[in-house]
Amino acid sequence: MTNSLVYLKTFGCQMNEHDSERIMGILSELGYTTTEHPENADLALLNTCSIREKADQKAYSDLGRMEKLKKKNPSLIIGVAGCMAKQEGSRIFHRSPGVDLIFNSKNIWRLPLLLEAVQKRKQKIAALEDTPYLRPYPSQRQGKIKAWVSIMEGCDKSCTYCVVPYTRGREISRPIQEIVTEIDGLSRSGFKEITLLGQNVNSYGKSENSQGDFPDLLKALNNIEGIERIRFITSHPWDLSDKLIHAIATLTKICEHLHLPLQSGSNSILQRMQRAYTYSEYFKKITKLREAIPNISLTTDIIVGFPGEKENDFQETLNGLREIQFDGVFCFTYSHRPNTPALNFSEQIPNEIKKQRLQDVLNLQREITEKGHQRFVGQTHEVLVEGPSKLNLDRLSGRTRTNKVINFKGDRSLSGRLVKVKITNVKSYSFDGELCDKI
Repeated sequence: MTNSLVYLKTFGCQMNEHDSERIMGILSELGYTTTEHPENADLALLNTCSIREKADQKAYSDLGRMEKLKKKNPSLIIGVAGCMAKQEGSRIFHRSPGVDLIFNSKNIWRLPLLLEAVQKRKQKIAALEDTPYLRPYPSQRQGKIKAWVSIMEGCDKSCTYCVVPYTRGREISRPIQEIVTEIDGLSRSGFKEITLLGQNVNSYGKSENSQGDFPDLLKALNNIEGIERIRFITSHPWDLSDKLIHAIATLTKICEHLHLPLQSGSNSILQRMQRAYTYSEYFKKITKLREAIPNISLTTDIIVGFPGEKENDFQETLNGLREIQFDGVFCFTYSHRPNTPALNFSEQIPNEIKKQRLQDVLNLQREITEKGHQRFVGQTHEVLVEGPSKLNLDRLSGRTRTNKVINFKGDRSLSGRLVKVKITNVKSYSFDGELCDKI
């Protein structure tokens, strides 16, 4: 055991956040404790994202700062984990010579051996092969109310813009009973809400050892005592089955919120993206969802400026947003990514056009969201209290089952409890409310 300090910075998605929890779970067993000050660290790790070019640039910028610290402290070990590690590989050593260790998500469980090799051999180590998943990892989770749980890894889809199949590998689902055991343990530790993670949770269950499909898993988890709420991300429209819609509608602990990436409202662009559905097919699934779950909150992802996106294609996306009326949209400009077919597509869109289209989507969605949120004023909702508001420590903050953030006055002892809150005011991305009563 060691008494060393680790500085760990995480980029990207919730899967990366949970991977960092697992990294810290392993490191804590080795005697490491965290520090927010990299200049004090014995080990500096960046858990990286590679979904967009900007994420790579941020990581390399941070590595430059780490290397300056290493000149002052030559014993500092610098490591790069996650998707950029897989994407860039040994190129990271050439671009950032101070880096000692590179490993992808499939090699987190090997971290003790990798660190030992770096320390003893005094040489650079790259662990980028897809080594098998051997056991559940220990996790050092943030907080005691909500927890992320990984149910699968990888993606078998072939979207032409996406690096995930390369960086995360093929789909592998964990057995249902293993997931049930982990979440039962979280319940006994006091956690109230879980979010199931996967690159495409809807396709859970295709592995031989999984024991069932995604609705089967949700049904098993719905029976766990102590867990109040179940969420999941991310879903692919192609795999959104009637069985899954029925499960969301009928299982009492499944929250009425679904993030379902559309990416584009243009059929020609969806085809170039290899999304395997048309806009009409997507819209029919939205209609089914709203018929089965009238109060469901729907959010989506949009990519603008995909190669070949003409003005009429972009207008079809805007029309789709007007027709569907999402609660929220995460919009991004298309980003060139290595190891993806779209990198070599013709008709690449100039940056200035991409930026303008991004702003047009954001402006339209702001109007849609603000108009849609007005209907909530005066309504009373069940809220899981997460703790003090980040913006005002004198107020509490929590989320509705439909994933709306509400801030209100109340005693901190309510953290982790379900309460009733009446919405009194709408803000840009949240609501103000008044505490009615505990549930």
